[in-house]
Amino acid sequence: MLKIMIVDNEASIRKGLIHCIRWEALGCIIAAQAVDGIDALEQVPAVQPAIIISDIRMPGMDGLELARRINEQYPHIKVIILTGFPDFEYAQRAIQYQVVDFVLKPTSIESLTQAIEKAKARIAEEQSNQELERRLASKSEQNLQLERGMLLHDLIHRVDLSNLYVINRIAQLGLNLTRYHVLRLDIAPLYSDVEDGNADLLPYLHQAQEVLCDSIGEYDMYFAPYGGQACYAIVCTADTDTLAARCQETVDVLSSLPQFSLSIGISRFFSDPMCMADAAHQADQAVQFACYTAETSVQRFDQLPEIPPQALQRVFDDLRLLKSAIENQNDGTAHDILLRLFTFMRENKLPVDTVRSVCLNIHQFCISLLFQPDAAQHLSASQDLPMLKRLIEGGSLLQLEKDMQEFVCHILAQTGGNTDDGADAVHTVQNYVRQHYAEDLSLESLAGIVYLSPAYLSRLFKRETGETLSAYVQNIRIEQAKTLLRTTSLKTYEVAERVGIPDPVYFSRIFKKVTGIKPRDFRRDESTQ
Repeated sequence: MLKIMIVDNEASIRKGLIHCIRWEALGCIIAAQAVDGIDALEQVPAVQPAIIISDIRMPGMDGLELARRINEQYPHIKVIILTGFPDFEYAQRAIQYQVVDFVLKPTSIESLTQAIEKAKARIAEEQSNQELERRLASKSEQNLQLERGMLLHDLIHRVDLSNLYVINRIAQLGLNLTRYHVLRLDIAPLYSDVEDGNADLLPYLHQAQEVLCDSIGEYDMYFAPYGGQACYAIVCTADTDTLAARCQETVDVLSSLPQFSLSIGISRFFSDPMCMADAAHQADQAVQFACYTAETSVQRFDQLPEIPPQALQRVFDDLRLLKSAIENQNDGTAHDILLRLFTFMRENKLPVDTVRSVCLNIHQFCISLLFQPDAAQHLSASQDLPMLKRLIEGGSLLQLEKDMQEFVCHILAQTGGNTDDGADAVHTVQNYVRQHYAEDLSLESLAGIVYLSPAYLSRLFKRETGETLSAYVQNIRIEQAKTLLRTTSLKTYEVAERVGIPDPVYFSRIFKKVTGIKPRDFRRDESTQ
């Protein structure tokens, strides 16, 4: 309903206007009355009328002066003037003040209705134009962001572009690249079904981008995509310390979310857009260290161990393989990788401080990724603090290698157990799921039953059974649902609740995914057999 304000110093005329027209049929409602222009202007902010119908001659402030003031202060409000004086000068001024119509008294229902329809048509036209402008502006902004992302992608990936072309495009796209850092944001899944590719991480990456924008509000920032789990952010500032602190704020905010973890690598400060590929490479190297441990989710390139560029990737590769060997309880492989890694560092004459930094990273990801509740007390008392003290205080390269071999061996012994232990843990979880399928069976709660970390239980279950734990829980629930559909008259939503899936829409979707048909079709087919 469009709000109407009637302005006339005679109460009888105001009442007549209110009752002579079926305002609801016109899509309007009388929202206010005023005795003159001054009274009307005072009410406008609170009433916010769409249309004002005003007499032309009133004491205090007449209708034309009111129209002038409305046109200046509230140009979206449409004004209709009522007058008993068909004067050409009045009409000229009315047009100047954007008055919609000039209705002569005595006012007929037909003439006033036509004026109202004209005002409504003008309002609709302006709203349509505004919506079109909003859409065009949004489309233009989307195109601008797309073009910026394309240029940044080309710069990051060393596409052969001339200096002149880059300078011109930067100016055309309004980019500020006179001083910048490149960030690499990596999202890591925390659940086994995500690891198997059954979930889309892109929404979580966008969420991380939004939080980062909030944390780094005062700096210009541009994003460049890099797959579904990572992206680059170009942040226009030379202040590395403040930038690192804001990145840590972002990681801290997102740490409360259970679906994923975020790691950020930060390049050195650059001032030449043509060096963006170098900056991105630094961010890549930094984020690889950041991904190894929850202790350093934000890593600056200028604080990485001083490893020659040609050796850095080799060290990263061996660290990645070592982590995999420890997670999969491959004692011999872990020993061989450590031996190879230290041989490589000796042959390349890496400084002892650099080797010590690598050892500290191994120590950190061992503790953060593989600590189990039953191992924590023993390791804390007998191994962890003395080992950490030796790594920090020094020692020869040979001593560092010996300490790391002993430490990794101890971690494997304390956290992994043997194959039979793993099979027993999986068997215990399977029995629990079969008996408690209707309850909340989160990865954390199931891991607590067998005193394992959620991440380790997820990997162990997949290794022992060949399927993810979430898939196993899902299949058990669907099998129970099939039994209930076959043997009871429970409604579909009641069956869903009985098997631990309270959302009936989600239940139907999962049921069809597993069985190939909807629950109601399954029940119908079973009843006809």
